[in-house]
Parts: sequence; C-alpha cells; structure tokens
Amino acid sequence: MAGAFAKRIYSSKRWISKRDYIFKKRFGICERCGRPGEEVHHKIYLTPENIHDPEIVYGEDNLELLCRDCHFDEHRKTNPLGDNFKRRVRLTNNGVYFDDAGNPQPVKRWLVCGAPASGKTTYVMEHMDHGDLVIDFDLLGQAISLQSKDGLPDNLVETVASVRDHLYQLVETEKVDARNIWIIASLPKQNERELIAERLNAAIIAIDVDYETCLGRAMLDDSRKDKELQKQIITRYFRNHKG
Repeated sequence: MAGAFAKRIYSSKRWISKRDYIFKKRFGICERCGRPGEEVHHKIYLTPENIHDPEIVYGEDNLELLCRDCHFDEHRKTNPLGDNFKRRVRLTNNGVYFDDAGNPQPVKRWLVCGAPASGKTTYVMEHMDHGDLVIDFDLLGQAISLQSKDGLPDNLVETVASVRDHLYQLVETEKVDARNIWIIASLPKQNERELIAERLNAAIIAIDVDYETCLGRAMLDDSRKDKELQKQIITRYFRNHKG
C-alpha cells in the first residue's frame, strides 16, 4: 500500500478501470492462496520516484490480485511496523477503540450522499484510511457479480441488499473493527438521509453536484456501460431530490 502521495492514483478512472480488469482476468481469486481476492498489489511498490512510470503503476506484469491476508503478509515483510499495517483496532463493546498511545477514541461513521456520478466514491477514497469499512450497494454488487456499475443482474439485487443490510446491522451493534465507517448512498430525500444517519449514528456528508456535471461524468465513465440507463437514474435522482 502506497502512502498519501499515491492517493490521486487510486482515485483515478484509469486505476479503477485497471483494477477491475485485473479482478476479472484473475476471476476474483487471490493468486497466492486461492481465496477471494480483495486487493490489487504492486509487486514493485509505488514510491515518489516511480509514481509517474506507467509500467510500474498500471503495467499488468507489476500487478497481482491478493486477498487481504496475503496483502498484509507481503507488506509486513518489508514494513512490519508501517503506518498502513497497524495492529488490530481492538474495538470495545461500546463503540470505542484505543489508539496507539492507549487513549480511547470513538469510531467515526460517515454517511456520504449525493447523485450518481457526483463523486461520492472518489471523496471516500481520498479521505479514508487503510482498514476503514466502506459500505456501498454498487460496489457490493460489483464484488459478487464482477459486472459494471449498471450491470448487476436482477436476480442478485435482493442478495446485494441483504449483504448491505447485514453490514448495517453490524454497524448498529458496534461489531465492526474499524476506526472509520463510510456508508455511500444516493438518498435524494433529506428525510431518508436523516433516518439512515440516525440509525447508524453517522454524520452526513452531502456531495452537492449539479445535474449537468453528473450527467457529463456518467457519459465519460467507461465503467457505466448503459448510458441511457445512467441518464434515467440521474434524472430520477434530481427529480426526487427537488421533491
């Protein structure tokens, strides 16, 4: 895992597209242990010196799909005490964890709302820390179907909703071992946002972007295959948002 200097790489469309490609090519399987893959790892680690070398950053020969455990093990070899691979959070039974100095800290929960293509996921990627939990319906759908953002098969919609709701329950009952929890959802109506925020004890972060900008981004986003469907979804969001 690279440092803060590489955050813009991991939030870029080019990296997201390459990451999705590696997931599909490796059939979502960790290349070392055969368990479900979760992280696309750079064999040659990213550094400030090589961050502009496309073969290092995006070259397929330098990318490896790993599960979380194998990814941790790889980085522990060279940086056993590094900031990105700290000890477990050690969550208590009242939603508090102890930081590295032994001081109690509250788990922070954020509900990131906004229109499709408004930049919710990008915002989270730019502000999250390693080990944070992110709950997003679209990303869950991609994880279990290996389809694009708008390609989730109808027969899997209820399954994805069930997985998301189970994660919500874990957050409610304070059983998530993470310092920050990010919930990404459109939720065009303010009352819906407030209900979810109250349920999950989360602070609301509204990503306010206008209709034309969202539509333009969606049309340029290669991961959104069905452009007409995207237009309908964005139009419906803004119609409900105003309502």
